[in-house]
Amino acid sequence: EAPCCWLCLAEGPDASGKQFVRDCSCRGSSGYAHLSCIIGYAESAESDTNRVGDTPDATGQRFVRDCSCRGSSGYAHISCIIGYAESAESDTNRVGDIRNAFIACPNCKQLYQNELRQDLSKARVRFAERDYTMDNAEGVAMHATAVMNRMTLIDAEKQYDRIEGKQICTKLQHVLDFTKTDKSRSWAQIQASAHMSIATFHLRMGMRFGYAEWKDCLQSAKEHYEMAVEIYTNEKDELSVSATEKMIAIINARLDGVERQVDPEANLNMERKKYKFYLDNLGQNHITTINAGISYAQALSDLCYTIVAERYVAKLHGISQRAHGSDHNCTVELLTCLKRFRERRVYIKSRPNETFQALRYEESDTNDDDDDQTQKRLLVLQGPISIPRNVATEQTFQQDCANVSFAIGTPVIFQGLIVTTSLNDKIGTVKEFDKETNKYAIYFQEENVVKKALGAEEQFLHILFDLPEEEEK
Repeated sequence: EAPCCWLCLAEGPDASGKQFVRDCSCRGSSGYAHLSCIIGYAESAESDTNRVGDTPDATGQRFVRDCSCRGSSGYAHISCIIGYAESAESDTNRVGDIRNAFIACPNCKQLYQNELRQDLSKARVRFAERDYTMDNAEGVAMHATAVMNRMTLIDAEKQYDRIEGKQICTKLQHVLDFTKTDKSRSWAQIQASAHMSIATFHLRMGMRFGYAEWKDCLQSAKEHYEMAVEIYTNEKDELSVSATEKMIAIINARLDGVERQVDPEANLNMERKKYKFYLDNLGQNHITTINAGISYAQALSDLCYTIVAERYVAKLHGISQRAHGSDHNCTVELLTCLKRFRERRVYIKSRPNETFQALRYEESDTNDDDDDQTQKRLLVLQGPISIPRNVATEQTFQQDCANVSFAIGTPVIFQGLIVTTSLNDKIGTVKEFDKETNKYAIYFQEENVVKKALGAEEQFLHILFDLPEEEEK
């Protein structure tokens, strides 16, 4: 069946000759639309949530209109009227609903991506500039949400984007000035988000190599991050406070010309809380949740919880593939991440400054004399690995296991123990190597990330290339 625009139902290009777009998580033949139709739908949704032509409500009731409206205006579901009235009665200080029509597909409920996301972010700004003024609360809120959404896509490496970013900062400063004097409602969320948008743009500018005003940019970013922290603190948003203080620490280190000292345990705790927050509030299929899960897995890996991290990424990849499809940006990124986590890095003892990827074990027959034939276990290696990696220049060869040492974070399995046989087939991760005892410190890992270190000799450890299935609890 040929796809058609789900909005206008036409099967060919629109009036300007442009074909369908579909950069969301719809599958099969659904979700295709003309960009002009999506923009028209989004503008309509922003300005009028009770549009003529919508389907019946959950109870099957059609539109009603018992007022003085004329033409096509004034139609609404009775359930929507009741819901709006109840909401207006209980909350008279709303800053207007933040609608998703410009950023998420109403069919699959997921975020747009790629060029379509860029086009819609620009269209949202044009819509706000055309239909709303910045001399009242509603207009300020509409402009603020539009330009903050646009700012997330600004590329500081592009000159035109830098110009646009500076213009957005000026507009957001107007938003902040307006909200300082307007006492009709709570502006905390928009104020904090505005400070974060300005700060993040200045941080990107300040991190650009060779940018003449980098110190001024970083100082400005720091000031806005600090103001955001103050708001988050007043709102008792501990998660946002922690995340923003992390950005301030990055800036301080750059301004001081030193390497930032990271507390990996504190970072893991923050990333775990962030992932759980999005999981509880957005669900496991949401792209924001999945991205938070990737950050959590990276934090696990930074502490050498490689096995737990790899299993998390494999789980996230399966979720993304089912929810968004194999060609979605999120799924592709997860596959790349999973391949990276599944790499087993090692060193050749005679070449300690070079890193190699272990591919597999092989057995090789060696004749020590005419009457005795023994088998030597070899590792197939690929490398040396350069940064950035260029696989085309790497070589694949065999190496005696006795000449190979494990990299930190390598998953291993115990085999061949004679005394402590209960540890055979146990899996863990290489945490460090003790040169004095000539033993590896191995961390056993479980889902709750409980640590238990054990010294082990190299001859009883083997690289774990494929993780076993987790036992059901």
